[in-house]
Amino acid sequence: MRLRLWLLAMSAAFLQGCCSTPFSYFGSSFGLETSLVGDTMQVHVYYTGISLPCSQSLDGICVALNCSKSRTQIVGDSNHTATWCLLDGETIFHNNNNTSLFYLRPSGCCWSPLVGSQRKAENLQFTFSLLADLRNRSDNVALNAPPQPPLLPILRVPQNCTAKYNLTIYEKDGDILRCRYGQRTRHECAHCTQLPFFMLDQESCVLHYNGRGTYGTYSLELIIEDYPGEATVLTHSDGTQTLHSAFEEASTTSFNQSTKVFSSIPMQFVIIVDRSISQCALGIFRPMFVHPTPPNGARIPASLYDEVTFTISAISLNERITGFTIVGPHGLHKSDIWSINGDRSVSTNISWSVGVHDGPKQVAVCFLSVTSTGLQSEPQCIWIVLRKLTCVSVIDLQCSTNAMVLSVPRRLVANLPESNLQLNDASCNITGNATHVLVKIPLSGCGTKLLEDESHYIFTNKLISRSRNTILADREKVAIPVTCKLQRLNNGSKETNLLKTATEKVFGDYSFEIQFSKQYNSSRRSAKAHTPFDATKKDHLYISIIVKSNVTTLSLYVESCQMSEYNSSAGITLLHQGCLNNSTTEEHQTGNRKEKVYSIKLSSLPHLTSQVFVTCNVQLCTNAYNSTPCALGCGSDNSSQMEQSGMQQVSAGPICIQKESDSGSNYAAITVGLTLGGTVVYVVLILLKRSFVGLHYRSVTRRSNRTRSF
Repeated sequence: MRLRLWLLAMSAAFLQGCCSTPFSYFGSSFGLETSLVGDTMQVHVYYTGISLPCSQSLDGICVALNCSKSRTQIVGDSNHTATWCLLDGETIFHNNNNTSLFYLRPSGCCWSPLVGSQRKAENLQFTFSLLADLRNRSDNVALNAPPQPPLLPILRVPQNCTAKYNLTIYEKDGDILRCRYGQRTRHECAHCTQLPFFMLDQESCVLHYNGRGTYGTYSLELIIEDYPGEATVLTHSDGTQTLHSAFEEASTTSFNQSTKVFSSIPMQFVIIVDRSISQCALGIFRPMFVHPTPPNGARIPASLYDEVTFTISAISLNERITGFTIVGPHGLHKSDIWSINGDRSVSTNISWSVGVHDGPKQVAVCFLSVTSTGLQSEPQCIWIVLRKLTCVSVIDLQCSTNAMVLSVPRRLVANLPESNLQLNDASCNITGNATHVLVKIPLSGCGTKLLEDESHYIFTNKLISRSRNTILADREKVAIPVTCKLQRLNNGSKETNLLKTATEKVFGDYSFEIQFSKQYNSSRRSAKAHTPFDATKKDHLYISIIVKSNVTTLSLYVESCQMSEYNSSAGITLLHQGCLNNSTTEEHQTGNRKEKVYSIKLSSLPHLTSQVFVTCNVQLCTNAYNSTPCALGCGSDNSSQMEQSGMQQVSAGPICIQKESDSGSNYAAITVGLTLGGTVVYVVLILLKRSFVGLHYRSVTRRSNRTRSF
């Protein structure tokens, strides 16, 4: 109790000072991902962290990393810990091909004086070290992916009770994980303490508390490392190679620091050793998670714009559970809690829309339950992992201001009859012909959900299989997400009927189409419409952007185009501000002002790229007072007599780049439609069924005002 009052008093002293509250570091975790832009590797460093108390000054982690963006969220945890802030952000480093190792060793001010020894903690800078070998691996022919630890919430443990904290590290490549304490000589820690009552199992990455600690607030500054399970060759872009011996060969007993490591990633968090209690067993006083809470370390696969929802439930026989502390990505929504047996068993729903908020391709959600006297459950963490799409058959999708029109080859829905298929709202009709399932999905019905980011409305639905008195085989289970992304108006209105602008009277109905081919032929642009476009590195790719409209005076302006991998902001720029990237892109004159044709040598793409999409910002213009063509292009001035439509975005793909020449057709077209008010059309790909083991959902969630279901 004395420790708890001391924490509150110290926090109040910070908050009531005459000056702005200094940044007060309470732990962090990091994720590292890579992308290739031409010959330059971009290293994206994502961080999450905790500040206690909330700082009125700048995010100290962001300052240390010189981050490109950051966000702060105030967390009203409970009455037993001062209000704290959850931080997240990103910074991008350009790592040229002359180096194979990424090494980062930032430091910032300062660790909270609530942590560690008060004689030395004041103004003690936090520090961490990131090391990653980013060369190509021989075992999976991909860039090495460092492990990613989660950010644990502020932890509390009764002084006399044992506890076990499974660190639930995300490891993509199947490597051997080892966890160790940071070393001062390597600038990996600030406190650098190894307390006798905390034991770290380096092989299983589990931290044990033995129940014999002293009151206090302690920092754990750990390093997560990965090692090859078998001999692996790492190859640099210049051809140089390094052999990493199998971990078992290099160390047959225990952790050996001389073994060549793939990467070293920091994980720092805080544990408060609190008052003793009479009974330590989980579920008696300390809460315990029960069904249907997903198991610790569970991985939930998800697709772009999916809404992932799961329920967590906890029980305490002798304490009243008052809430849950949840650490997760920006935009996470937690429902009000509800009770099943008084206040002894409580639950809440957690939901998050994948991809609405920028971030890494896998995110952790960590949670614990709290009682009225401040007792905590042991924490649990799950991972939401964005699927990597494979090159499979493409489905036609058109987006308009009031509907999404979907055409799906029957083979992609296991040849199921319409009666065995449904949208989010099962009452909506699905039609079809002999070869395709045809669905017109209203933006304001049939279970369509409206999500939002800073500049777009995102409409989502899903075509799924359903069983009528029979159990479908796994091969007959279908889940096809459908998404249209529309640009928001400047006035920020959230009503779809306001997506139309005054210029519609000038431009009428129009739509955009992107087509691909391997040869330039103005009389032939499209071919197979239901397969991905296959090509090889030896091919030229011709990209045709066409506007379909009955208005004869319109001209097409392509402001920018980019070729990139799925869900990647990095790629090759084909055009920018109407100007060609002359090192990669060539324009071909068509004599048709409603069509633009560009070409690129696929050999200019990064050598590891096997699947790319094309995304372009496009605009229409027309002269207001005569029929002469308007001129928008590289370096052009906007005439006051020129009418311009809103800037819109259209995407198409995938382009599957094969290792060997394709003997198939020379032409293929992947067509997307876009009409008034539409901005982005995502070509939809068939995905595997998502399985939620133990992830039950009770429909009592109070929905965020950022997510609406019609």
